[in-house]
Amino acid sequence: MGFLKTTLLFISFFALTQFGFGQQQGGYATMRVFDCNKGVSMGSGYLAARVFIVYEDSTTEDIPILPYSEKNELSNLKKINQIINGLKAKGYFLISQYTTGEQGNLVSDYTFLKQR
Repeated sequence: MGFLKTTLLFISFFALTQFGFGQQQGGYATMRVFDCNKGVSMGSGYLAARVFIVYEDSTTEDIPILPYSEKNELSNLKKINQIINGLKAKGYFLISQYTTGEQGNLVSDYTFLKQR
């Protein structure tokens, strides 16, 4: 009976520590892409075309992209793909994507979950 109790205690301890470490390592990152041909009004100012990323620890990245145009469309798509692949390499998995606006003035939100 002692062996069974010890085994169950070990399994319980192992499961609890893994759950606790998983919670510390996991989290969400949000990426917002302003793909626009002119400044997008945000309060009292305007934003140029850019990508903002907020990580689970509240650190941020601000990555400029080219203004929306037929000429720049492929370059921006390649840049966004590079950023998504970089997030994947950091252990993030894309779980949702939403885009609003109209051609020449799009705002896209991406939500990533960090894999444990």
